[in-house]
Amino acid sequence: MEHHASYLAIWLTDLLVRLGWMERKAWGAFAHGQPLSILERYDHLFAAVLAALVTVAVVLYARRRLERIPGPYQQTMEFLVGFVRGLAADNIHHHPDRYVPLIGTLGFFVLLNNLFGLAPGMPSGTGNWNVTLGAALVVFFYYNFHGMREHGVGKYLGHFAGPVWFLWVLMWPLEVLGLFSRILSHSLRLFGNIAGEHVVAGIFFSLVPLLIPVPLMVMGLFFGLIQTFVFIMLATIYISGAVAHEH
Repeated sequence: MEHHASYLAIWLTDLLVRLGWMERKAWGAFAHGQPLSILERYDHLFAAVLAALVTVAVVLYARRRLERIPGPYQQTMEFLVGFVRGLAADNIHHHPDRYVPLIGTLGFFVLLNNLFGLAPGMPSGTGNWNVTLGAALVVFFYYNFHGMREHGVGKYLGHFAGPVWFLWVLMWPLEVLGLFSRILSHSLRLFGNIAGEHVVAGIFFSLVPLLIPVPLMVMGLFFGLIQTFVFIMLATIYISGAVAHEH
């Protein structure tokens, strides 16, 4: 996919270049040798860092403003926390609250990155595979760590051999391959949907800039919410499978 720096990254670069704090340079064959600043080259990481900072700021602000009689902001945050707790409790049967912080943080991070792409001139982290791959790797290591913690390393790795012991030579490689393939499916699903939505929206904006943007932005908002839910739902299912006990 051809690289197009966001207007925010371009504006910040122009400002920092005039101040002498940044410079543009060619990054080899990347972007056809066009001179870019580090912000323009890695604007997807800029969006990811911005989403992480906003997430931290929102949570800290909510903690500082806790009241006995909650206002609209606190009610909204309580609703979101309750939603994530319900999602975890419905799918994870052993200590579901233990996994709520990661699921909730990932949900907020992914949602912000999805919505950034709807704002004119803003970069979108989830529109780049590097960001979605990083999020999927966090989930992968997290649920495998908790699976080993819950069952022990030997038992956890041994369950990939299947129920019939003499078929372990066949089953174990297939199960492990399927386990690692989750990284690709988890990351590519989010990246492909968000990047595709942005490409389609950009085409329509260029064709009919005065009529199409509002309905497409409403659809993009709904689409971003759905993709966030799918991402954290899959993370919850993976955690559930890793820590589940046989009955």
